[in-house]
Amino acid sequence: MKSILVSITCAALYCLTSVVPAFAQDNDQIIRGAIDNPARAERNKNRDELRKPFDVVKLMGTSPGMTVLDLYSDGSYYTEILASVVGEEGRIIAHMFPGNGMDPDDATTTYIRNSDHLKNVVPIYGDINDLDFKENSLDQIYIIQFYHDVYYRPLNIDKAKFLALFHKALKPGGIVAIVDHEAQAGAPASVGDTLHRIDPELVKSDMQEAGFVFEGQSDVLINDTDDKSISVFDDSVRGKTSRIIMKFSSP
Repeated sequence: MKSILVSITCAALYCLTSVVPAFAQDNDQIIRGAIDNPARAERNKNRDELRKPFDVVKLMGTSPGMTVLDLYSDGSYYTEILASVVGEEGRIIAHMFPGNGMDPDDATTTYIRNSDHLKNVVPIYGDINDLDFKENSLDQIYIIQFYHDVYYRPLNIDKAKFLALFHKALKPGGIVAIVDHEAQAGAPASVGDTLHRIDPELVKSDMQEAGFVFEGQSDVLINDTDDKSISVFDDSVRGKTSRIIMKFSSP
C-alpha cells in the first residue's frame, strides 16, 4: 500500500510540475498576442520598443479573467494591451482625470467606445483623492509613470489615503505594478515635483510602510545614459528615460 501511495504522490507531483510551465507558456503567448494585436492604435504600437510591455506584463502575471485598474490611463497604451490579456471574462478599469474628459466624445473615451477589442474596458474619471473602489474588487493595479506624482504638489495627493485605497481594493495576493522614471539614488521626494522622477528606494519604502510586500523588479528599462538630474520632459531624454519596474503584492 505504501508503494502505491508513493507512486500516486509522484504522479501528482509530475502533473503539477508539468502544468505550471505549460500555463506560463500559454500566458506568454496570450501576452504576445495582445501586443501583436493589429487592432491596437498605431501610436501605441510605435512605443513598444521603448516600453517593453511584454516584460512588464509577464512580471506582473496578468492573465485572463482578471479585473485590472489602469491608473491614469496614458493614452490607452497599457489599457489596450491589458484588455486583450484579461479577455472577455476580465475587465479593465481605465482611470482618467476629469480635466482629460467627462465628455463622452473625448478622444480616449471615443476610441474605447468604438473599438471592438476594448469592449471589456470601463473608463472612469476622478481626481486621485476622490477615487473609491469596493473592497477586494481588483486583481491588479497598474501605476505607469505616475507614482512620482504622489509628490507632485499641484495634484495635492493624500499619499496615505492613496495607498490605503489600493490596499482595500486589492484582493489578497493582488498585485501593484509600478513603472516610473528613475531618479538619482538618494534623491529627495521633491524631485517628483520638479523632475517628475523618483528614487526606487523611496517607492519601496512607501509601499512597504503601507503594508505591501515587495515581490521583485526588472531592469529591462534601465538606461545608464539617462541624465537623471534633468526633467523627464527635456527633449534630450523624453521617451528615453531610465525607468524602474517594480512588483508589489497585497497580503
